[in-house]
Formats: sequence, structure tokens, C-alpha cells
Amino acid sequence: MKILFFCIRFPLASETFVLNQVISFIKKGYDVKVLSLYPGDTEKVHGDFEKYNIGALIENIFDADEIPGNKLSLIFSRAKIVLKSSSFSIIKAFNFERFKFLSYSLLLPAIFAKLRNNKISADVIIAHFGHCGVLANAIRNIGLINGKLLTVFHGYDISTISLLKKYKILYKNLFSQGEYFLPISNLWRDKLISMGCDKDKISVIRMGIKIDEFKYEFHARDQSTLNIISVCRLTEKKGLVYAIDACNALKNKGCKFKYKIIGYGELENVLAEKIKALGLQDYVYLLGFQPQSVVKTALAESNVFLLPSVTASNGDMEGIPVALMEAMASGLPVISTYHSGIPELIDDHKNGYLCPERNSEAIAKILYEIYEGKDNLSLIASEARDKIYSQFNEEVEFNKIVTLLESIK
Repeated sequence: MKILFFCIRFPLASETFVLNQVISFIKKGYDVKVLSLYPGDTEKVHGDFEKYNIGALIENIFDADEIPGNKLSLIFSRAKIVLKSSSFSIIKAFNFERFKFLSYSLLLPAIFAKLRNNKISADVIIAHFGHCGVLANAIRNIGLINGKLLTVFHGYDISTISLLKKYKILYKNLFSQGEYFLPISNLWRDKLISMGCDKDKISVIRMGIKIDEFKYEFHARDQSTLNIISVCRLTEKKGLVYAIDACNALKNKGCKFKYKIIGYGELENVLAEKIKALGLQDYVYLLGFQPQSVVKTALAESNVFLLPSVTASNGDMEGIPVALMEAMASGLPVISTYHSGIPELIDDHKNGYLCPERNSEAIAKILYEIYEGKDNLSLIASEARDKIYSQFNEEVEFNKIVTLLESIK
């Protein structure tokens, strides 16, 4: 069976779940190819990218110098590409009524010009994120790719206000024409149904983890310092400003702690300024992007994993963060929020801790309880591992996808 992954950019360090899925299909013996709209970030990739020679499987539609800049230069760039096409068939990509902004932005016509001599046929096309599924469906409609389309919905693609408004009609077309839809949570399944997607086309598939790669090692705190860690992109929905405020409350209580934040993103300078303004330079450390080996060492040295996710001002929401699953599988107690599908993963005070969104006082309260040793963290960590093994096991979830694919080929 031929599997075509369609991505906007591949690979991305913030979307390792896509890479993991590609590798899983390769291991199963499937013929895998990746079609990416733009080149990904090959400087921030994990070791498996090289190990499985994933680069050889990628075809980029546009070159690096054609990645969107300002709108005017983007239109000119696409217009040049379109004008070089001598095929009358490109008119199919100018169906404004059908394809909306995909046509009048010249994106779809430019894609046609790039791919018209290199059409790709597959048994199944997998698109991660709803807007990516929309584009894959449009490219399929103009005859450049062929195969049954499965779209995975994660979070911001089904929650961001501006995106939902922009894609409202195109999402309806996708729901009508796409073969299957795979939301990563029950919450998003219900949202898809409310948006008009046929419930019989929907299967909830968790973005689980390779649990065998995470050795369970609960470490009781053997020193006075509480070591806290976050591993995530530095974006609004990760709620890190509230984590830092909670750390300020801990400092004011006289607690000894260190908080490491691993990741990169647009809020890096904002967070750095906040740390400085609160005088937390000796407590909170922004470590930027780090290779997996460094991340694993930092996790092993930590006592608590903190990810206080929030709904961003533009409506953007999480799915169910893989980073939480990895921490739970490793024996590291987690603190998060009543946000999106996270309560489907964490049962408060049973296998982790949940706080209301944007509530630094609640975060600080739980951190202080842990600091004071008030809870049986060993039991909580054990329950967390069991939850991951039974409900968020990547191999089990991947086999669900395989079963689904085999049933529709």
C-alpha cells in the first residue's frame, strides 16, 4: 500500500508526531512518500530523521525562497510561477467559486504549475491538521494527487477563530468529500459533528507515544530544591506566563526551586523580560531548543512537569499535548489545566494535577503541596504510567489506523 503524507512544512521540531507516524508506516513495510508545500526545518530534527533517511522521501512543492513573505511579494512570486506554465489545464485551479482563496491567492494555480508534470498516486493520503486536509483535497480535485483522504484534527485547526471563519465553506467541502476524519480527542470529535461532519466518517485516534522508549523511573526528591520543567513551544496557549507567575509566588514563600523551560517560539523575549522583571533569573531558565539527549537528561533530573495550557486570545487550543504523555510515561508527575482534551488524559489528584486556566495561584498551590511532600507522588506517577499504557500507547493507536486503512483501500 502506498501512503502519501501531505504537509504544509515537513519536518518540524514542534510536530514530531508526524515524523513518528511516517517512521511507523515505514517499519510496517508501507511505501511512504511525503509531499510538503514548503521545506521544513532540517536543522531542528531528531536522530530518527537521519536514521531512516526520511529526507529521501520528501518532495517539496515550493523552494525555500518561495516561502511566504509579505502578501504582495507572495502574489508576485506565485504569478511568475503560474505564467511559466504553458498548460491550458491550469484553468481548473482558477475555480474561484469552488476553491475560494486557494484560487484567488494564486496558491492552487502555482501548485498546479509546479506539479502538473509530476502527478502522485497513492492508496491513502494522510493530512495532519484540518487546513492541510482542505488543501490536499483541492489538489486532489484538480487531479495532481490521487488517493483516499484521511485528515487528522489536532487543536488550533478546529479552535482558532480566524481559521474557522476563513475555512468555513472549505471545511464543509472537506467533510463531504474526505473519506475519514481522525480527531485526537473526544472533544474534537464532538466539535466536528457540530460543524456538520458525518459521525460515521469519524474515528478518535490518540496521538500516543512509544511507551517502551520511556523507562519508568520515579525519583523521590532527595534534596531540598524542587526541580520543575516544561518542554514546549513558547506560544501563548502553553500558558508559560502563568507558570512564571506561580514561580514568583513560590519564591515569595521562600521555596528552593529551579524551573527549566526547553523550547523555542515567538514569546521567548516576552518570557525573558518577565523573568527579569520579577527577579527570577536565579530560579527560571529559558534553555531554547535542545536535542533529545539533553531533553531526556533534563527530564530525569526533574521532579515536576508543568504545562498550564490556556485558550489563546485568537481561540487557539491544544489537542492533548504529547509532552504530557511522555512525562507521565517516565514517572514524572505532571501539572496542567482543565483545557481542551487534557482532562481526557489527566485525572486530577489521581494520575496528575489539573488547575483552572490562567490561574497562577492554583498552580503555585499545587507546586507548594508537592514541595511540602503532602501527596503520594509515587502512587500518582504509577497511575499516570498505567493510563498512558492503556489509553495513549502509540503502537495501539497506530494499529487502529492500519486497521482503518486496510478496511478502505
